[in-house]
Amino acid sequence: MERIGGGEKEQMIIMGLNSGTSKDGVSAVLFKRVRLFPRAKVKVIKEKEFAYPGWLLKRMKEVIAKGGIEEVARLNFLLGEFFSECALRLIKQAGIKKDRIDFIASHGQTVGHFPRVIKIRGYNNRASLQLAEPSVIAERTGITTVGDFRAGDIASAGQGSPVLAYPEFLLFSSKEKNRMVLNLGGISNFSLLAKDEGADKVLATDCGPCNLLLEELAEAVMGERVDKNGEWALRGKARRGWVRRFLAHKFFERKAPKSTGEEEFNKDWVKGIIYGFKWGKKKDRWDVLRSGVCAVAEMIGKAYYENYSDFRLEQVIVSGGSARNRALVLELERIFGRRMILSEELGIGLKAKEPIGFGLLGELCLLGLAGNLALATGAKKEAILGKIVPGKNWGKLLSKFKRGE
Repeated sequence: MERIGGGEKEQMIIMGLNSGTSKDGVSAVLFKRVRLFPRAKVKVIKEKEFAYPGWLLKRMKEVIAKGGIEEVARLNFLLGEFFSECALRLIKQAGIKKDRIDFIASHGQTVGHFPRVIKIRGYNNRASLQLAEPSVIAERTGITTVGDFRAGDIASAGQGSPVLAYPEFLLFSSKEKNRMVLNLGGISNFSLLAKDEGADKVLATDCGPCNLLLEELAEAVMGERVDKNGEWALRGKARRGWVRRFLAHKFFERKAPKSTGEEEFNKDWVKGIIYGFKWGKKKDRWDVLRSGVCAVAEMIGKAYYENYSDFRLEQVIVSGGSARNRALVLELERIFGRRMILSEELGIGLKAKEPIGFGLLGELCLLGLAGNLALATGAKKEAILGKIVPGKNWGKLLSKFKRGE
């Protein structure tokens, strides 16, 4: 796959915004894109996590659970306001003038992801919905905003996920090592980057729940939202019967590439599994958490060994909210037989990778270049990912792209 443009003639200052399936808040990264092709080079200016206020998180969960059309529509614009505030706060904290920023790329907040094809009156139907209206972000900040990145892939018969396989190739591909880029977010997923191969050879898939499972377990048995750094899980022992219960889901029988979300792995799913568990003693509670960690690692191992075992893996690069969970990292090192390399060791923060990835997808969109990879999502063809909302700087941005031709 030959994609041209975005060289070193015109560097870009980009802001990436993203909120993952775990709904922790908004990850915002302001960065300089020094080079896009053949391998991306970026320099982070400022990154920050903005937690959702309690009232907004409560409202979001209520709307996702039982909201009607009006509630979803209002939440879209409400999240657009919050994402705008996050962008403006990051700009202020970075001490940079707003007119220096070329564009914002916002993935928004996923509230529904339905990758399975169903037939409706002869139409093959898939769907995915991300909220945080890009028009609000562009209006409040005055900066051109690119959003809604999954729809283009779905329109091309893809699953719309994993959506960041191509940016991961641009950021992490190597001429010396076959690499797995592993994301430990609400849902775990990986991209496989063969050494000295092009983007069209990238393989990728979702593996199963990660933070969605671990956070629900921490809340259920410890009364806390997070097992910080996996400290409680480290004190426990995995019980094979419990691990098998977590793995007893039809999703794990499907062939890759595949994708999933909270629709399949939610609080009710977790509660249904642990209903018969007994955790009266503190040690039992630690065992529940360690069993969950072990299950997450085995989901990832299962996705790899049952679909891509001939890849000849040499390095695993890890990022995402659970990358600092020491119990999970230990289980992954056991399964893959090698040290997990944190993305920050390669200059990309653990929670910065996805906002940066969406920033690169935003530039590809503005250049009119495809951002999806068929082997990653199952799409039938290349597709431009994203929709553009011009801001007050639109004319200036167009001139910059013209100069870089």
